[in-house]
Amino acid sequence: MQIKIFITKAIAFLLLLHAVASPYKDLFILENPYHWKEVLPFHMCDFSEIILAWFLLGGPKILFNLAYFWGIAGATMAILTPDIPFHDLDYLFFMVGHGMIVIGVFYAILALGNLPTLKDAHQVILITIFALLPIIYVINLILGDFAPYGIDPGGVTNYWYLMAKPDGDSLLNLFPPPPGHILPSLLITVCIFYLIYLPIGIKNKLNNT
Repeated sequence: MQIKIFITKAIAFLLLLHAVASPYKDLFILENPYHWKEVLPFHMCDFSEIILAWFLLGGPKILFNLAYFWGIAGATMAILTPDIPFHDLDYLFFMVGHGMIVIGVFYAILALGNLPTLKDAHQVILITIFALLPIIYVINLILGDFAPYGIDPGGVTNYWYLMAKPDGDSLLNLFPPPPGHILPSLLITVCIFYLIYLPIGIKNKLNNT
């Protein structure tokens, strides 16, 4: 039991350490540093890192639910379709951070016995689309220089890729130019969330039969 507590806190600490070290690296270590507006912890994977660490340190179950859907969907997609240059310090931090989210989520499942329910999936979808997305949209407008919307894809802030598509190849390349990409992105996100829940739903169904 003591070993499990140690591992749980160690994973949480590493997640928080990465969450702090990554923006420091972006601002002060990289040869071509980011603008400070770009490194605020407003991306979905930033949220996943922080709330997963919070959950592992004793936070409520809703934090795991959010980290499960955001982490498995967002972090996995980020690993498969990175939008930063290959084989440099930024790339290393990118892969380590997103990999730790996936590891942390599966640790919470396999070692700590946490699983989301269908109700949890519905709750995460509502929070993501109707609560957080409008807030992130407004943050982009306040901090960014997209004026008018979509005309300047080189603007500083692009949290959740609401203002412009990512530089790397991704599913968003199949969608219309901004802002037309937002609605199909939301539909795809909802489908992915339900797809992520599907194995758990099947398992629960089989256990009840």
